Amino acid sequence: MDAYIDERLKKYMKYCQSKKQEEQIIIWLKLLHENFRKKIVYLGSYLALQEKDMSYLNNAFNSAVTWGQLTITNSSCDHSIYAWNVLPHIFCANRFRDIENIFPKENGLSKNGLKSACSITNLVMYLYYQEPAWKQYVIEESKGFLQGKHTSEEMAVISTFLSLFEKDWEKFSLELANLCKAHKKSKDYGENPFTRKISFFAFGLYNFARYLYKEEAKNIILPQNEFLFEDFRIYQESNNYQTGQSFCVFEEPLLLLNDLEKIDLPIMHLTAGRKRTLDIENYRQEVIKKIQALHYNQSS
Repeated sequence: MDAYIDERLKKYMKYCQSKKQEEQIIIWLKLLHENFRKKIVYLGSYLALQEKDMSYLNNAFNSAVTWGQLTITNSSCDHSIYAWNVLPHIFCANRFRDIENIFPKENGLSKNGLKSACSITNLVMYLYYQEPAWKQYVIEESKGFLQGKHTSEEMAVISTFLSLFEKDWEKFSLELANLCKAHKKSKDYGENPFTRKISFFAFGLYNFARYLYKEEAKNIILPQNEFLFEDFRIYQESNNYQTGQSFCVFEEPLLLLNDLEKIDLPIMHLTAGRKRTLDIENYRQEVIKKIQALHYNQSS
């Protein structure tokens, strides 16, 4: 944890010192980017094991969800960009209302991005909003995806979502186990023997099923002997699935990082036009306004 804080401090000294608050906000959002989110979760996993305390991981997911949304500052895709980067952590953190920030209903279904990400986005949007007009398109898109050649992890995620869509708990249980196995073989950038030990997407999908279908989710047979899976599930259940706190509370001169976790995150809209992409500039301005309002309220 000390090294984690020290890394932030070095960035502050190099890039943010003597800058105005608005400049600092923009710098932090660009500097930290998505690796900050990943590092939070993996450090949280490490500390949860070292200290035998799953609250570290619960808090890590909570902060990762916030930073995962704040630090997407460049994209040529639509809202599908969140499907692999942020969505699994939202599920793991039990912050399901954040779906309305990253996949707002008014954005409509995703059509611009990685095929698996578009399919995941659309499955989640239908399951969450239950918009009847989307149903046929979403099913056909997902089943069509499974007819193509993709990574075993992509196939497992889509298959798991489809079985959740159908409320086929036997198949859902099987696909969760398949997803855990597929993640162990992941060759994605940044993966290593430690990060491949647990599929946070698999754990998150279990949480999403429980959120959607309540008591019916008791029919799910969870993957056996998966790293951290059962320990973390027991922790969350015993704490009534409460969201975590901030993973780290920073001291001077890093107080702005705390403020960025305190604000109500804006909704990410899409730009107008034929090729709709994330409206990142307006999102960034919303973040700045919220920070300024926070400081105004604190001083008044």
